[in-house]
Amino acid sequence: VYARCAHLTVPQKIHLEQGRAQCQNRNLCQRGCPFGGYFSSNSVTLPWAEKTGNLTMISGAVVHSIIYDEKTGKASGVVVIDAKTHKATEYFARVIFVNAAALNTNLILLNSTSKRFPNGLGNDNGLLGKYVAFHNYRARVSGKYEGFLDKTTDGRSHTSAYIPRFRNVEKQETDFLRGYAAGFSANRGIKRNTDGFGEALKNNLDKKELGPWNVGSHMMGETIPKESNYVALDKNKKDEWGMPLLSISIDYDDNDEKMVKDYQEQMTMMFEKAGFH
Repeated sequence: VYARCAHLTVPQKIHLEQGRAQCQNRNLCQRGCPFGGYFSSNSVTLPWAEKTGNLTMISGAVVHSIIYDEKTGKASGVVVIDAKTHKATEYFARVIFVNAAALNTNLILLNSTSKRFPNGLGNDNGLLGKYVAFHNYRARVSGKYEGFLDKTTDGRSHTSAYIPRFRNVEKQETDFLRGYAAGFSANRGIKRNTDGFGEALKNNLDKKELGPWNVGSHMMGETIPKESNYVALDKNKKDEWGMPLLSISIDYDDNDEKMVKDYQEQMTMMFEKAGFH
């Protein structure tokens, strides 16, 4: 998912020096934008770092573990396995960043054992990999609206909105803990005539007629961190590079089910009040 989405409408001198251009409306944002129209590591920070001459990028590399220096009491490098040859190589640096996302970062740290950290780097309290919290996105509400037939959306994106969390904000008011936000979108579907065969069918399909407004919402709930939701190194199974597989034990609970039920009830009332059906 891309996050920092500031798009360039009028590139400044520094942007041009970075090799960036203004947004081309090509809808390639998810790829990191080859034009540099919006900020991302692919189009901004990595090319900018490359220009310094101090950047070396290695592909096909599987990070095995972090090397801990017993004398200095600091991490000093990483062990990397070549994905094709399976050869292990050690790289050393003054500063090491672990950017393997939530679960694989835990895998690397748990696999980074030493005399000082027999249960994983920094895992003195045994909590590494435990209390995994995540989003509860399982509920949706949708409907149609018959009005505003003289209006439609412009461009590729839907008309969208964000509904901030409104449950248990100032005080506990429900039978579940915490709360949820919600997304909202609206767009007009296209009616297509699929009658006929051959040229008649093609001509019919080419005629696009806008249908009624489709409206929808999706839940963005938060789960409660608990010890029973955890990841750990599998004691028996390993991948092709000899690294333990990550055993994942995560599930929803009664609090999550109550949150889903409340979202469906609240959003249904909002949709009905707005005249959606």
